[in-house]
Amino acid sequence: MPNRKKTNKTANILVIVMLVLVAAGLLIASRFIQSPNANLSQTEIEDSIRALATETPKPAKTEAQKENAGPVPVQTEAVSVIEASPQPEGQPPEQSAPGYLFIILEGRVWGIEALGEERNVTVDQGNGVVNVIHLQKDGFYMDSSTCDNQLCVGEGTVTLTNWQQRILGPCVYCLPHNLQLELVVPNAERDPNAPDA
Repeated sequence: MPNRKKTNKTANILVIVMLVLVAAGLLIASRFIQSPNANLSQTEIEDSIRALATETPKPAKTEAQKENAGPVPVQTEAVSVIEASPQPEGQPPEQSAPGYLFIILEGRVWGIEALGEERNVTVDQGNGVVNVIHLQKDGFYMDSSTCDNQLCVGEGTVTLTNWQQRILGPCVYCLPHNLQLELVVPNAERDPNAPDA
């Protein structure tokens, strides 16, 4: 009987240590994955959207190239990109979104979604690596993921009103899939009392 109590105590300690390590890993990741889009102006966001929309797609690979290559991210659902109409200097666009979701896959912008309409966006990298993001009028959350740990699903909703109070700020991370979701609010200034993420 004393041996069983010792085993339970050891198991409890191991669980606590694992939880502390996971929390520390998330904090470290949030400090090292710095957002390049933190204080973008409306013009800079529109320039990013235009650049993404005009980016030339890479030519399709042959079967031999596909067999020799590793997994390649594949976009299965077209991401609706807002093409901003030219505006006179110094004037904001007539209809601008309250915020934008930047979908960053393997360190590159995979897509930009304007907030304002409720819908799902699927990021399918192939080989069963799939994330589904639910966009709302004022924010987004990770609806589902095929990753093992599901931490990204549990990171909650990022909104125009709560992004400065969240421990991860405007971001949701799926580290196993190398995916970052980031809310970009044009001309927003960081609250000095917000958590240091």
